[in-house]
Amino acid sequence: MLTAEARIPTDRPSRYLVQLCKHFANKGRHLTHRPRPHALPELRPDQIQVEWTDSEGTLRLPWGQCTLQALPGTLRMHVEADDQENLDRLQDLVSAHVGRFSRRDPLRVEWRSPGAKVDTPPGEAAAPPRQPTDSRTRFIIIGVAVVAVALHLTLGGTVLAHTPWTGWVVGFLVTVVAAKAALVGVLALRRHSGRIG
Repeated sequence: MLTAEARIPTDRPSRYLVQLCKHFANKGRHLTHRPRPHALPELRPDQIQVEWTDSEGTLRLPWGQCTLQALPGTLRMHVEADDQENLDRLQDLVSAHVGRFSRRDPLRVEWRSPGAKVDTPPGEAAAPPRQPTDSRTRFIIIGVAVVAVALHLTLGGTVLAHTPWTGWVVGFLVTVVAAKAALVGVLALRRHSGRIG
């Protein structure tokens, strides 16, 4: 028996599980009334068996079986079939329906063989792969900070150039602007790193 699994991050795993199961159950009934262009190919209504609750579901087709499980923040799908052709057919069928049901907030289905998944010790969450920080983004942030400092210094210098206490005010402004630029740069880098990590 060949198997594959997909874990789809979503804040509505139960909703998608129930929607998929109801859709497949209804397709079986619709086939008895009249054929539809999107009906499952090569299937009679009695060949589609669907069972579900809000947290688990099973789709049984002649090609194989798909088991669905709604976990916190994740929809887990497990397909199994006797051969690769039927496994591919099930994966394509389920993926297409997930894509159709999630048009507003598209979900991405990535199938993996059981040997490809990474097991984590109990009690530990699997960490997403860390991506390298984009150096181009860092240069943009630093460039914006430099331009902001230059503008502050230029504008402050021209306004205060003709006053008797220019030196003290310019020194104060340079210190404030440098501190502000450093703070903005650090916060921007943290925010960017948080999105990547």
